[in-house]
Amino acid sequence: MSFEFTEAEQNRVKYAALLGFTLDPIGHADRTLIIVLSSVYGVNLLFVLFMLYNRRYPPIKCKSPLLMAAVYLGCCCWLIGDLQINGHVHLANTPLTNCKLWGVWFRVILGVCTVSSLIALRSYGLYRVFRLNRPYRGLAMYLPFLVYCVCTLVYGIVAQVLKPSVTVQYIALIDVCYCPKPFRGALYGYIWVTWLFVAVINWKIRRIKSSFNESREMLFSCLVVFAILIFSTALQLKNPEYPFSLKLRILSTAMDHLGTNLVWWAIMGVPLFNCLFRRKAYLKYWSNKLRKDGLQNEYDVKESQSLRSFDTQDDLFFGDWDGPAAPEYLPNGEPRPQSSKGKKGRSFAPYRQSYQVPPKSSIRLYTRQRKIDPADPFDIPPLSPTTAVNSPESRDPFKRFSDNFRPLQQQLQYQQRPKPRRQSLYMANESQTVLPQVALSNSSASFVPPIDPPISHRWSTSSSKK
Repeated sequence: MSFEFTEAEQNRVKYAALLGFTLDPIGHADRTLIIVLSSVYGVNLLFVLFMLYNRRYPPIKCKSPLLMAAVYLGCCCWLIGDLQINGHVHLANTPLTNCKLWGVWFRVILGVCTVSSLIALRSYGLYRVFRLNRPYRGLAMYLPFLVYCVCTLVYGIVAQVLKPSVTVQYIALIDVCYCPKPFRGALYGYIWVTWLFVAVINWKIRRIKSSFNESREMLFSCLVVFAILIFSTALQLKNPEYPFSLKLRILSTAMDHLGTNLVWWAIMGVPLFNCLFRRKAYLKYWSNKLRKDGLQNEYDVKESQSLRSFDTQDDLFFGDWDGPAAPEYLPNGEPRPQSSKGKKGRSFAPYRQSYQVPPKSSIRLYTRQRKIDPADPFDIPPLSPTTAVNSPESRDPFKRFSDNFRPLQQQLQYQQRPKPRRQSLYMANESQTVLPQVALSNSSASFVPPIDPPISHRWSTSSSKK
């Protein structure tokens, strides 16, 4: 696409003069504007990708990153429509001659109306959370947005069905898209109604108790947008042929996208900057401020979660269970359960417990205890229930050897046991009356004591003489 003053551009200026218009040709000023705005949106794209990558970072998550990414896409569609409808590029022999597609659908519906409705949705969400004490989810939350989308879709279908002379038409002689005043009035009236709704919602949330000045952000957004609306409405009504003037078309496009970028950065600038340069320090400040203000429920953050340590984005609040900062053992000494992959690739722990990471001293204590009393990976379970003893011996790393030699140890203990003076007990009857019995003559015979004799059994021993 050429931005030089070619012969075709000279003929275009002559034809406009014959129709009674003063047309400034498309030149280097238009190219400079396109380069500057493209560079701005290119840088914004990098930050949007960074925002989506760090969408689980709590200060970013509370700003609704998916909604703000949709706002960015709406601004891009708005830019494409502005470049076409405001006469910054040549339209002849290109798809840009379809004025309804680019001027109505891209600029108005996907651009202006989409950005306005998403900002209105954010304002309504703040109103529900901080004034109505209702969650930021559910059908009631998105019902006004869906109604607005249906109305906008009906508006676009009606504009598509009507004749181009009523809505917007392409004039090949001067290579521009022209929009009559009635259609412009209906368009700007629709946009004014949208932002008046946003203003009413912002008025209702002007005194909400929030930790991070959401009401001020929305107030700033309203002031910027209303300034743009007042300028654009006056320009459209007083000078509808503004695309023919180089200064007016550059001023109109620059103000539109300067305002939209200011609104976007007013909402996302602080969390993105701190996530990039002061990630841990800002998160600590953010968590402490929430806990101090007592607004964990409004920001969908639990008290136990706000006290956890943080190392990576997957290790706090809304992140995964596994991570470099996750301790190897829980505070009760049990090993941390390993996570597994779900259907969508997200990890989850089947027996997850909410916990706070113990201090470093406790972690060292657990580590020292594990070193002193390690778990034996070759521990062989006992062969019978009688050998399963719930004692410190069960944690002996040499338990498998001690279990094998337990019968021999018992036999040695019995052999080393001193001989009793009375060699036997006499059970008189089943009433368990114990009668002593005098030992027989001394003998050198070995004595093997009985093991747990029955109570009702009467028995005696006889000495064995050499």
